[in-house]
Amino acid sequence: MLDILTNGWRVRIGLILPADNVLIEPELYAVDLPGVSFHTLRLTTTDHVAMRRQGVELAKSIRELGLDVVVYACAETSFNGGSGVRETLSELIAAECGLPVVTATNAMLTALKAMAVQRIAVVTPYKDESGRAFERTMREAGLTVVAAVHRDFSRESTDAREWFMTNRQPASTAYSMARALDAQDAEAIVIASTNFATLAMIGQLERDAKKPVVSSNQSILWWCLKTLDIDAAGLNLGSLLELPLGAPTPSVMEALR
Repeated sequence: MLDILTNGWRVRIGLILPADNVLIEPELYAVDLPGVSFHTLRLTTTDHVAMRRQGVELAKSIRELGLDVVVYACAETSFNGGSGVRETLSELIAAECGLPVVTATNAMLTALKAMAVQRIAVVTPYKDESGRAFERTMREAGLTVVAAVHRDFSRESTDAREWFMTNRQPASTAYSMARALDAQDAEAIVIASTNFATLAMIGQLERDAKKPVVSSNQSILWWCLKTLDIDAAGLNLGSLLELPLGAPTPSVMEALR
């Protein structure tokens, strides 16, 4: 069974990951997707500008892996440089590897476009500055942020590593943060960060909040499966993954209009 799950006999998905992200790989592998494998290229710096530059440099080795799609899977550094940097980043990586490429932020924006929502409530594990930058990115994409909460978990630990506490949070933490938020006027709940567990509780949160939920890792998975023409229905990962396979997928640029 392990061989069926891990050797990518259907498709291989590449993830360009931050040096400190230990969450997205086990979270994605917990999803029942036989024949779908995830292959990591890991950044070695935590400087945000250098991370984007190194992401492009790593793309040069992607051809050798026989991948089918590639994700620059750091949400924060894919939005805090602005829309121009975000688009350039995915284009530069695609030019190097010749494959469909998406950033974590553009996957989320494309998902929100596909869900046809306009008013969102935002949950992040970011510092206030990054949280405000994420809200600004959503607004620049034409979305209305009606409520938001940002919880910097690094302030709750004596460990010097910024994401040490965040990636150790169970999915119930994101659930509790979302439920405590006044999201009555929102059409959807948006949870950012690829280093923050969400997949295990999205179905339950949607049922309890009675509205769609879009998270970074969920939208990354949706974008990859949609791009690769793989049906994701029945995974209990929220209404986004239940969208019909034949429904058109907006391009990244359409998602930003």
